[in-house]
Amino acid sequence: MKKNFVVKTVLIAVIAVFCSSHVSGQTLYALKINGKIRSEAVDITAKYQPRLVMGMDQALEFQGTVAKFLVKRKAIEEDETLFPKAKYELLKQLSSKETMAMADVLESYRFQEYMRIKPQIQPILEPTREQEDIWAATSEAN
Repeated sequence: MKKNFVVKTVLIAVIAVFCSSHVSGQTLYALKINGKIRSEAVDITAKYQPRLVMGMDQALEFQGTVAKFLVKRKAIEEDETLFPKAKYELLKQLSSKETMAMADVLESYRFQEYMRIKPQIQPILEPTREQEDIWAATSEAN
């Protein structure tokens, strides 16, 4: 009898730890999604909508996923310690993760179209040699 109580208590504690860490991670992004990010996510979703023809619930989930990744993208773009090439590589990795997350949001036929049009709607521009030189010159000056 006492053994069952201990097992249940431990099980509840483990579940509580996993649930709280998942919720706090989502809360962090929710706090960072400000009006500007939300507006940008709405605009990006609107660009996809004519081609993906999502229902309202799906479009909202799509928009939320876009917003979450926009927060991460802005953090990379605003990091002054990264070389332009490093930012580019991190942005490519982030874009791949966003694409994988969209596989959970979209049906396979919509997902295929999403992958096809994403480079036009959300391009990741490779840094030019001039940008690399400017970054190197300013970092040497500091």
